[in-house]
Amino acid sequence: MRNRMTVVAVIVSSLLWSSTAMAQQRHVVDPADMRQAVAAQAATDQQNRDVVLRVLRQSQVREVAQRLGLSVKRAESAVSTMSSAELAELAVPARAADADLAGGNRTIIISTTTLLLIIIIVILLAN
Repeated sequence: MRNRMTVVAVIVSSLLWSSTAMAQQRHVVDPADMRQAVAAQAATDQQNRDVVLRVLRQSQVREVAQRLGLSVKRAESAVSTMSSAELAELAVPARAADADLAGGNRTIIISTTTLLLIIIIVILLAN
């Protein structure tokens, strides 16, 4: 009986000692670095969201959407609920379309805009 009590006491003290030691260990990632990374990702997401919304608000995009029977308002609403990965994926063709719109290249605008709208439709249907 005494041996059991000794074993239990050793186990309990080991567990208490190890949890105290574990609590004092240094974090793998510095909390300030973590906050900075989260802030950087939020800024990137906002930039991606802004470029997608800017393209969706272009008159040429609205014309294409109307011809295809799509709701730009619904697509704009969906942009606010997209994940970082979805925003990053949509931002690539949106940036290309935005650059083309600024340059006045209508042929590329229509194909890029159509691609962008198709991607948004797929995302809308998935939700």
